[in-house]
Amino acid sequence: MRAKFILLGAVIGTFFWGCDDSNQVTQNIPRGLVNIVLDLNLASNMHLNNVGTFSYFEGGVRGVLVIHDYDDQWYAFERTCAHEPSNLCSRIWVDSVNIQLRCGTYVGGSFEPCCASTYMFAGFPSKGPAAGRLAQYYISQNGNLLQVYN
Repeated sequence: MRAKFILLGAVIGTFFWGCDDSNQVTQNIPRGLVNIVLDLNLASNMHLNNVGTFSYFEGGVRGVLVIHDYDDQWYAFERTCAHEPSNLCSRIWVDSVNIQLRCGTYVGGSFEPCCASTYMFAGFPSKGPAAGRLAQYYISQNGNLLQVYN
């Protein structure tokens, strides 16, 4: 009898919490194969030794963004926006003036937003229609080598 109440509680809980419309789940963001090794001693990567820096790399679906955040944490993201990821203009760019990530594209040297979504450097949405965080790749550090992979 007790098992029936537990099962009934689980079904009811799934019904109510499964209908949560807060949209805090990351949408199905496409990810591509990524296996990037970065040598932080190379001139092209040395700036990443400093906190608050970033670089774009080939790979994934629309590219890979590697961030050395101000909290000394490393992040690697797919450059596809979490809001309408299939939209062609849905690409993530760093706005280093406002210390955020934005969704859009550059046309003739000026930024044109795709949607009003912005993200913190840790990949969580801070404004706009995007409710989920950016798709993240694994990143590990061994001495002066960073590996970004999935």
